[in-house]
Amino acid sequence: MSVAATVVFLLIAAFGLALVEVYGRGPVSRQRVDRFARRQQLTVTVDNGNQVIRYLATTRRWRVAGLVGGIAASQIGAPEGTIVNFNFVTIFAGWFLGALVAEVRVEHLAHGRVRAASLRPRRPEQYVARFAWALVPAAAVVAVATGAATAAAGALGWAEPNWTWAGVWLLVALTVAATVRAFQHVVLRRPQPLAAPDVIAADDAIRSRALHVLSGGGAALVLFLTLSLLANLRPTAVGAQQVVGALIFVSVFAIALLGWLVATSMWPPGRRAVAPAGPWADRHEG
Repeated sequence: MSVAATVVFLLIAAFGLALVEVYGRGPVSRQRVDRFARRQQLTVTVDNGNQVIRYLATTRRWRVAGLVGGIAASQIGAPEGTIVNFNFVTIFAGWFLGALVAEVRVEHLAHGRVRAASLRPRRPEQYVARFAWALVPAAAVVAVATGAATAAAGALGWAEPNWTWAGVWLLVALTVAATVRAFQHVVLRRPQPLAAPDVIAADDAIRSRALHVLSGGGAALVLFLTLSLLANLRPTAVGAQQVVGALIFVSVFAIALLGWLVATSMWPPGRRAVAPAGPWADRHEG
């Protein structure tokens, strides 16, 4: 990087660290808890309120850290002569990586003195719609189909693909899809000790929200990587490259909208909380 680009990178890093410290570690607002409860149709009680707050604080902290890391990474990969560079795919990948790390760092229910757990089998449709659960493997299929179409176009002389980068993007897309699917199964099958009904309901709500974010964000990232693969198609027909560019441009917004709608969609978990045990609104922590 040039001296100017290095200065910009350092400023972004400093601002990012401050953002993570101030916003990422700050108290969780009542509005955010209410929004979570509304989306999950969860009754927040004294016993499960802090459980929800800890989840929201952890996911926010790591998502902000991932976002900042993505912005910094896009700056590092800036083309020669570029002072400020924001690569949307890199930034989104950073945010999503933070979301994955958050699922590892989230504090889950602990066993009591007697180790006992619910024996009820957990199925994906208890936490997310079938469409959402199928999104990540469907995105992987789209990536494979795009790779096959690129290879066929190159073999027929309709395009002159950059074979190296096309292969790299396809491999990365499939790796991301497999990784996200593995995380989804980890979240789905996470042990659930016996606890009070409202605490179990909150645990189910957290599991459901995590699966929504992984489904929407994971599918979006795989499809963004597929667009990077498509950008290396380089068709030979006159005007075809402009058509591909327009398709990629429109697809970026469509994929982002799809991912956001799935990640924020309402889908109540299989179990419901009991009647509230009392007020909880003042029990906020970061």
